[in-house]
Amino acid sequence: MSREFQRKQREFREDLNLRQNEENAAIIEKANKAIKQLADNEKYDLIVQDVVWVSPKLDITDKVIKALSDPQSAK
Repeated sequence: MSREFQRKQREFREDLNLRQNEENAAIIEKANKAIKQLADNEKYDLIVQDVVWVSPKLDITDKVIKALSDPQSAK
């Protein structure tokens, strides 16, 4: 009975990890589309996602979040 429980627990963890990875990939894809659209619309030459520091006047995080929450950007 203990082995059966451990097996089911392991299967559950594997399924959970797979589903989390799928959802994370979907979120990243949606964010990348929103960022690309923002870059096209505002004529940005470069957008860097992983930085150590950025000036608030260059930070487009709020614009990306707004684009992600806009139902029109879900297309």
